[in-house]
Amino acid sequence: MIVDRTKQILNENNAFAKKNFGQNFLISKSILEKIVSEANLSKDDYVIEIGPGLGSLTEFLCINSSKVLCYEIDEKMIEILGKTLKEYENKKIIFGDFLKQDVKKDIEEYFGADAKVKVIANLPYYITTPIMFKLLEIDNVTEEIFMVQKEMGDRFTGVVNTKDYNALSVYVKYYTETKKAFLVGRNNFFPAPNVDSVILHSFMKKKDYGLKNEANFLKFIRNAFVQRRKTFANNISSAYGLNKQYIETILVNLSYEKTIRSESLSLDEFVSIYLKIFEQ
Repeated sequence: MIVDRTKQILNENNAFAKKNFGQNFLISKSILEKIVSEANLSKDDYVIEIGPGLGSLTEFLCINSSKVLCYEIDEKMIEILGKTLKEYENKKIIFGDFLKQDVKKDIEEYFGADAKVKVIANLPYYITTPIMFKLLEIDNVTEEIFMVQKEMGDRFTGVVNTKDYNALSVYVKYYTETKKAFLVGRNNFFPAPNVDSVILHSFMKKKDYGLKNEANFLKFIRNAFVQRRKTFANNISSAYGLNKQYIETILVNLSYEKTIRSESLSLDEFVSIYLKIFEQ
């Protein structure tokens, strides 16, 4: 299999891991098997992979699903994928930046307009968040199985009153049900990165709070965490030019301490306060 020939393939093609693309190649067959198991793939599934690299994970996806659509930004990897995956006819590889692609159109053309899609990918740290937000806009996506750096995984799954809880944690809870599936040690990669990774499994289940303006609510969440050392009231009053005492009065009326900080508020509590301030 491809995963067993990683170093050989790189040497034969005079290729190497590029830092600007955040490349680290997974060299553990057992980890790939666990990812496929976590995704619960079947021959009825359609899959999108972002950044297939040499095709190690792609090979497992092709074997275990119906069709696979890949996005690869590295031209050298496109050349290699033409060799490593040539025997698999149930895959399509698009050369380009995933963040700039019309993914909805690609899904319609390759899978069908109403297709339900699972996204499985090993994501570089620097583009994890924008990729997730882009996928949230695509209603075909039902599940995401991402490998990310452990630090990012902690932020995605952060809980109230911890250092990892932030605006991103609240976003994730608003749009999905996300869990840490399992850890992946740095020694499972070539070259080995300086950090460990984690597999996140997200089910796309956006909460319905009946908000009049969802975009304004998400901006409200960002503003609430602008400066973690400040109180919630300070952050919101500064962001919107509102009287601080007005915000504090709303908090007290809702049975919160007026000095409460944003990291102490759950998603449901953010919604309640937002509605009181902006949509009452």
